Amino acid sequence: MLKSIELPNVALVKRSDGERSLDSLADRLAVLLDSPDLDAELDRDVGLEEGLIHLARDLGAAAYPAGRTTDRRTAPWIDHGARTDFHRALLVLYKQHVQVAPSGRNAHQFHPFACRMMRELERPWEREFLRRAHRDSSLTSDALPGDPAEFARWYQLAAFNHPLYEHDLYTFLASDATRSQLEWFLEMECAGEAAFDDLVALAQVGTRGEVKMEMACNYWDEMGRGRPQAVHTHLFHQLIDDLRISAPDASALPWEVLSGINLMIWSCIHRRNVFRAQGVLGAVELLAPQRCTRVVHGATRLGIRKKTVVYYGAHAIIDVGHAEGWLSHVIEAQVREFPESRVAIAEGLLARADASLDYFDYCLGAAAAH
Repeated sequence: MLKSIELPNVALVKRSDGERSLDSLADRLAVLLDSPDLDAELDRDVGLEEGLIHLARDLGAAAYPAGRTTDRRTAPWIDHGARTDFHRALLVLYKQHVQVAPSGRNAHQFHPFACRMMRELERPWEREFLRRAHRDSSLTSDALPGDPAEFARWYQLAAFNHPLYEHDLYTFLASDATRSQLEWFLEMECAGEAAFDDLVALAQVGTRGEVKMEMACNYWDEMGRGRPQAVHTHLFHQLIDDLRISAPDASALPWEVLSGINLMIWSCIHRRNVFRAQGVLGAVELLAPQRCTRVVHGATRLGIRKKTVVYYGAHAIIDVGHAEGWLSHVIEAQVREFPESRVAIAEGLLARADASLDYFDYCLGAAAAH
């Protein structure tokens, strides 16, 4: 079965020689949030709460410094270690909102300390990826098409014209990857593929009419239309079981993987992001068929049974219909009801595409070592 991401023990800040490294912020948050009485823990150690808040602020500044803008993960100024530590810490906080925890961690989901930490981490990251989305596109109410059908067409073309759409990773997977390289890529996929059903469920809260019905149909497909053996998460579990691979711990995942997970959760757990979530999830539906088709081609070339990769085979077909339905009954319908939603929907689309671009850039470069 697909395991949940376990957060690793890594140093948050590398000190100079002679100084001891600090514990990771992720580890410190996990310990505190597992406490049965968080208030007592914070009261017992005067200054702990404020110290961790400043630590989060410093980490955010190192990972996403103000005034910097990048379009690819190869920018020379990026502190990759800080970004990885940053997203591990943010994931600890986000997991409270999307997982059934065996411990009491979810009891502190809306504790002021958890909310403050989440906000301190989100601010610099959100500023950077929204600025990146706006850099090459005119994402304003005046510039975006006002007609709902024309905006839906703009949304589709923006996805298809993004550098992600014809990424070199697709050709590599389909034509060149060895079996070990393809299996390594599927291990990376384990981190972010299994929760789309939950995200759709979160995103539909508060919607009405045509939008809610389309999301409900999408969710029902994710649920295998009531057949347990066809539930999409089951199909993914079947794939990794057949190939005898397992989900990596967070210690094996770089920020390029973790940021994509966090972006999906960020868009769906905040009500202020309700329209951005529609843009994010629609991007998944529009862009998935390309990736899934190439994975199936690569698997077939390497002699892997089609039954094993039925998860990707199904999405290569189903998501074409999902994309059409999302464009017509979510994007177009939502803009018809709320014309002001256009900017946020567009931001969600481009933020998701940019995060996936970082992820695919990483995978293409790292696959050669496997």
